[in-house]
Parts: sequence; structure tokens; C-alpha cells
Amino acid sequence: MMGIIFYIVLLETLGVLIVVFLRQKGFHFRSVQMLFITTFSSFAIIVFSDLLKNYFLKSESIVPFTTMISVSAALIGAIAVEHAASILYRREEIPWRKFISKENFPSIIFKGYVISLLLLTWVLSPFQTQIVRDIWGGFVYSPAYEEWYLVSLFIVAIAVIVHPCRLLVLSSRKSTEKEVARALKWFGVSWVGVSFALIYFHVFMPSYLGVEMVAIEYFLIASLFGVITHFFGKTTIVEGFFEKPYPSISVSEGECALLTYTQKADKMRAFSAFIREGIVNGDRIAYIYPDEESSFVRSKLATYGIDVDKCERDGILFMKSLSDFFMPDGSFNKEGSIQFLLNHRIEALEKGCIAREIEDVGDFSFLKGQWQPYIEYWTDPRWNDPRFAESNEPVGAIYKPFIMEITAVNVGDMTEPQVTELLKAFGRGQITPTKLIDRIARVDTFSKALEITRQELTGRTILFEIDPASDYESQIKKFVTEALANIEPVALFTHRGSVIYSALSNREAIKTLLFTQRISTPQVDTLTNEMLLPANNIPLLLEALEKMLTMSSQDNLNIVFDSLSSLILLAGFEKTYNFVRYALDMLVSENATVLFLFSPDIHDQRVTSSLRSLFSNHVSYGKGKLQSVKLPEFTLKAQIEGEQ
Repeated sequence: MMGIIFYIVLLETLGVLIVVFLRQKGFHFRSVQMLFITTFSSFAIIVFSDLLKNYFLKSESIVPFTTMISVSAALIGAIAVEHAASILYRREEIPWRKFISKENFPSIIFKGYVISLLLLTWVLSPFQTQIVRDIWGGFVYSPAYEEWYLVSLFIVAIAVIVHPCRLLVLSSRKSTEKEVARALKWFGVSWVGVSFALIYFHVFMPSYLGVEMVAIEYFLIASLFGVITHFFGKTTIVEGFFEKPYPSISVSEGECALLTYTQKADKMRAFSAFIREGIVNGDRIAYIYPDEESSFVRSKLATYGIDVDKCERDGILFMKSLSDFFMPDGSFNKEGSIQFLLNHRIEALEKGCIAREIEDVGDFSFLKGQWQPYIEYWTDPRWNDPRFAESNEPVGAIYKPFIMEITAVNVGDMTEPQVTELLKAFGRGQITPTKLIDRIARVDTFSKALEITRQELTGRTILFEIDPASDYESQIKKFVTEALANIEPVALFTHRGSVIYSALSNREAIKTLLFTQRISTPQVDTLTNEMLLPANNIPLLLEALEKMLTMSSQDNLNIVFDSLSSLILLAGFEKTYNFVRYALDMLVSENATVLFLFSPDIHDQRVTSSLRSLFSNHVSYGKGKLQSVKLPEFTLKAQIEGEQ
């Protein structure tokens, strides 16, 4: 009687966990949610099969069928766990057309082995029926597995621990959001426990010890499923969407970028973002820097959260000064430098990752200002195709899609003709597509129009009044361009029909959140990587804002809210007014620069006056003119804190 009660309670518990899982609407990948539910359901089938075998049917003839069903359910659960872990590790859905690929080879081997064992289970029925004592003191029919089959099932359990569970733990290390990292780690640990419990209690004990202790197994697994459900509920779409708060330099795979800067620009913010992104993705990184900046570079990288010593020990990061790399013997070593970086790229290609390279040549002082030798090195045809090497011998590989290169030049002390001449020289070579990233004109393009500095703009929450008939999107593009030029994260709240969305939708570095009335819970458009938010759910908008601020607490976050007028039409004035009040309270103590767009002409005076009264910073744009209506004198937050 106790056994029946235990099984019924267990099945009810599993049913509750499955329902809770199904009601979690905010997870980043819906397929992962369904795969986890598949494993829970598989386990419920195992429990139900045992209930039939031990209490309802109690027939020796039924044992082969319940055993094959139970083993099949366990193997299908293993496939589901592996596929879910692969998705979470890659942070993207795996389309079937890309399933058969070199990158997916471990997954193919795992699934192929498990499916083969599943087929053998039904074809060979590799077990005998025996009578054993159960935990309740009675006797039940139980399978005794053949030796080869026991070993095969044991391999599956080990493979689950070594492959999908390991992927989950590695995914936790890649996550920058503590709650997500903690959840992924617990997912991995829990599935290790489930694998061990199934193989030990369900297979090993009946076959070798002649006892059936599955009640203990079921209690342990149900507890682990409870842990998984608990952490699953805490990792919603919001955490996953804002997990990369730091934008990197706009360089795509296969591109070579030429970056110009002056001493005023914070180049290390840009370089550290580029390097950090490479570390997270498992790339190989080479960073060549000016001689006089050795200690400065390492200190700055540490400030931005990069453990330089560890990365160098692990072979992820290679760092040398310009003279040490290009002139080890006192003269410019073109051949040795080319050979080293070609080998660096080949190594990355063989490992299936990207070769990231930063060559910060500064003002060419290591060559006494004579940049011509470097141009000859930079435009060498071997960078593009080794078949055209000067020696007529191939020394590299075709690696265009596997490189991301930045060449940085300090043009602060150069005249305009000198800069023009230098840029023309860089354009001579037939190399991978080169883009010019000019950080001189972009770092203050919006703040200059307001006649304030970038530092004076940072941290302000601004009511940005617009005339819908004007080209106001040009000013928003300047605001976003300035933020990205300073390597700061940007988030855009808007809707698909917006002029702002059309103007900025091609910016990959922007986190875009779209208002829509078609949904009631958050969703992510996997094709565009945009978050869809229910337009009239104000608490959810505040949650998204709070999460963004938390993720970007160490940096200045730039937000464009497009627009308060749209929100009023969708959710009503009262909800919009309360949203602005709560949002402004959140933003008081945070590092955030925010533009709240508003069209006063389409609202009555009461609405306009009420919203204006909430803001201490007020800017308007109309008829081609940007005007500062109210911008109080800027005070550094650090100074205020120091005085307190």
C-alpha cells in the first residue's frame, strides 16, 4: 500500500513540475523549455511503467515491455538533455540544415550512439526477468541486463556527464549575468545527479545486487527536477537578452578595420571590449601595443575585467610591444612578423575559432615616425593569398572568414594632409575588406550640437521633444553614434513602424526592445535578436529597464525611449505617467544617459505639462534645429559623492 501511495504522489509531483515548466513563458529559447519538459515526461513514463509492473499487472510477461519502454524513455531523455545543452552553450537555435557540420560533430556522435542503442533495445531485448526484493519488503519482477548492454548503458550515462553536463557548466562560465550563470551550473550538476541515479539504482542494483531500490532513485531525481524547475523560473528572457552589455568595435568576421584616434579617446575601452568578446567566444587574440604603454595596457585591461596573466598562460592572448614584436634585433623584421601572424591565423583556423588581432602602431614612434616600412608590411600580398608570396612559396592558408583585425593609428599630432596621405597608403593593398573607424569626429557628435561636452551629457535623463514632421531621427542617430564611438552599450525601446526603428534597425550593437500588442509575455525574435514586449505591461517595461541598469552598472548605458507619445496611445496617460516616475527614480543613482522622445503637439496641454514637470533636462528638435530648453549646470557625480 505504501508503494502505491508513493508512486501516485510522485506522479502528481512530476505533473505539477511539468505544468510549472509549461507556464514559464519568458525563457529565451522555447525549444530548450520543451526539451526539458520532454525529459520530465520521459521520467514520468519510467515511473508509470514501474507502477504497472509492480502493482497493477504483476506479470512476468509484462516485464520485457515495461523495460523496453523505460529504457527508451531514458535514452530519449538523454538526447533531449544533450540537444538543450548544445543550444544553451551556443546561445542560438540549431537549424536542421546546420546539424551535420564539423562544429556539431560531438552532438552527432552522441545522438547516433544513443539512437543505435535504442534500436538494439527493441530488436534484441538484451535482458532476462528475475524476482528481487524491493524497498518495501515485497518481491517484484525486475530485468537483469546482459553484460554488454550494461556497459553500453553505462557509456550513455558517462557521455551525458562528459558532454551535455559539461556544456552546461561551460555555459555558466561564459555568462556575465550571475543568476543565469548560477542556473546553468545547477542545470549541469542536476543532470549529473539524474544520470548517476538512473544507472545505479535502475540498472546496476537489480542486475548485480538483486534488489530494487528505485524508490530512492525516484525521490532523488524528483528532487533534482525540483531544483531545475526552480532555477528555470529565475532565468527568463530578460536576463538572457541583456547578457552582453558591452558593445565591441564594429568589426565583423573576415574584416580588417583601420581605427584612427587621438589621445583624448579612450581606446582601451574599445580594445578591451574587442578582446573580452574574443575571450568569451574562445578565439585566439594577438595584441601589439606601443612601447611606452606596456604597464598602462595591462592595467587598463585588468580594470575592464580581463585577467591578462591567465589568458596568456592559457594561450588565448598574445601580447608584445611594437619594438619587441617588429624589431627584436633593432631593425624592422617584416618576414618574421608576417610568418608569426600567419601561423597565429592557421592555428585559429585549425581550432575552429577566429584569429583576432590588434596592432596599435600609435604615432609610428617605434619607426621614428617613418610609416612606409609598416605600410609595406601591411599591404604584403601574403595576407590575402599565400600563392602570391614574394618567395613564390605558400606560407599560410586561405583564412579570410576566420580573422578580425584592427590596425589603430594615433593621428593626434598629424596634420590633415598627413592623415589623408596615410589613409591613401593603407588603401593600396589588395587585402580583406577594410573599413575606416574614425573615433575623432564621432565621440561627441551629439553633445557638441547641444554645446556641452560628452562628460556633461553622460548621466542625464532628457525629455526630447520632437516634431514628427521633422528629420528628428538624424539627431537620434547622432546620439547612438556618439555612444557607440565611446564603446558604450545602447538600448532602444521602440516599435516596428517607428521612424527611429527604420533608421537604426541595422545597428547590430544596439539592444532593441519592440512594443507590440500581439503578445502577453516577452519573446525574442531569433531572426533579428530583438525582444518583443507587451505594450501595455508597464511592470514588465520597468523590469526590463531595471535589468539593463543592473547589467550595465559598471558602464554608462545609453537608452532611447521611442516614445512616450506612443506609450500613451497604447497604455493610457496614467500608466505612462507612473512608468516615467518609477523609471526616473531608478535612473537617479545609475550610470545612464536617456532620451525620452515625446511629441507635445499631439497631446493636450494637461498631458504635456504633467510630463514636462517630471524632467529636469529638456531638449527639443524641430525645423532642423536642436535646442536646449533646460539643461542645468553639470556636476560630476564623483564630486558630489566626495563632498558627502
